[in-house]
Amino acid sequence: MNELHTKKTATESHKRGYVYLIGAGPGDPELLTLKAERVLHEVDVILYDNLVSAELIEQFDALKIYTGKRKDKHHFEQGAINEEIVHHARQGKQIARLKGGDPYVFGRGGEEIAYLRKHGIEYEIIPGITAAHGASAYTEIPLTIRHVSSSVAFCTGHPLEKIHVPDADTIVYYMVASSASDVAKALIKKGKGEKTRVAIVQNATLYNQKVFAGTLGELKNRDKKVASPALLMLGENITEFIADYWFGKKKRVLIAGESAQRYEKGEYVIVRNPCNDPGHIEKGTVGRIEDIEEEMLILFPDKYAVHNFFNYLSENSMDVRGFVNASFCPAGIAASAELLKHGVLPYLCLDASSGKDIVREMKEREITGEHILIPSRTSINDGLLNELTALNNSVTFLDVAVQETCCREESIDLDFIDEIYFSSPSCVEAFRRRYEAIPDRITVTTADTGTLAEYDRLFGPEAFT
Repeated sequence: MNELHTKKTATESHKRGYVYLIGAGPGDPELLTLKAERVLHEVDVILYDNLVSAELIEQFDALKIYTGKRKDKHHFEQGAINEEIVHHARQGKQIARLKGGDPYVFGRGGEEIAYLRKHGIEYEIIPGITAAHGASAYTEIPLTIRHVSSSVAFCTGHPLEKIHVPDADTIVYYMVASSASDVAKALIKKGKGEKTRVAIVQNATLYNQKVFAGTLGELKNRDKKVASPALLMLGENITEFIADYWFGKKKRVLIAGESAQRYEKGEYVIVRNPCNDPGHIEKGTVGRIEDIEEEMLILFPDKYAVHNFFNYLSENSMDVRGFVNASFCPAGIAASAELLKHGVLPYLCLDASSGKDIVREMKEREITGEHILIPSRTSINDGLLNELTALNNSVTFLDVAVQETCCREESIDLDFIDEIYFSSPSCVEAFRRRYEAIPDRITVTTADTGTLAEYDRLFGPEAFT
């Protein structure tokens, strides 16, 4: 195996790196362009910003590096991001620099391209839908409309003392979340009338999109905080805004786990919440990649364990062919399908969707005396560990969290959710670890009676007595 990897590395060293500067769009993952999607499936490394959703980034298998930036909370400074891109390019890798919206509309794309040119790195730019276009479509506020608005200008909402007021019928101000009322005051000071129509759009195109429509005078006196990201639209075109706009009327459904066909219709906004809840691997019973033995049973509790395992192998320059004597055991159809995507035939497929189901099947199949390895990016499942150990198996949890992978956690704002669908008991368990309770107004639907029983146990009245 080492010889194979030596040859591969030597070959790759002669390849020249290439960088794609890609716009991810305003938020809705389905607004990603076809070309961007194709490239993201092909690259080796993806460096992505805070405005790129977890739902979008999880679709791709490349090494993911989170470079998120928000005001006063930079994970990576711009200079460090530039150096990181060049570092991977000089290793002959294909890199995607993925930015929210369009990289050439207040995305600092020009700075990054200038740095690549300076260092002789080849590149290309794939545009994305900018926030103004997304907000316009998802609020039904047209940027241009006959006899009302025939010109549009894009500006930033800071610094306030230098804010621009161009001669345009419609003006869109980006990055106004922390100072919306101050922006209104600055525009009035620059000569805009207090009765000028404005709209604030928070989280444009996402499930938690929120719109305030009124006048500059009303916005000036508004005390409510505006969530980031947000933009301000100004002009008589705002009179076209209606309260029951198409996106606002859709029912928000949170899918915990595998999707259900009943929700794939046009009347729903689907919020996906996979059950690979990020956490921290506890010390003890945790293996290292160097400790993996050839003859062992590798148990994948769900498809995310498969995905993370192969990402981990890639990061450690290992090949699955080095595990010819290992037995691959996926739990559930989704995990089996994910394993097949990587060209691996399962030794044993368990019809299981939770830790209890896994233990039950192993008891029925009399699987004992095995050395079981469980890839995981989350905290150790003590129940599964104890039950499998009781069957005279030795169990090791392998921490497959790639060091440079995403270091942020996206929580769902339940205030915007109308219904939650749980696809399995394990998804109820994962959800309970992150949320203490579910508001009474939210409808809860489960895939089967077993999932319903788990929901009642963890979220029912008796769970809080």
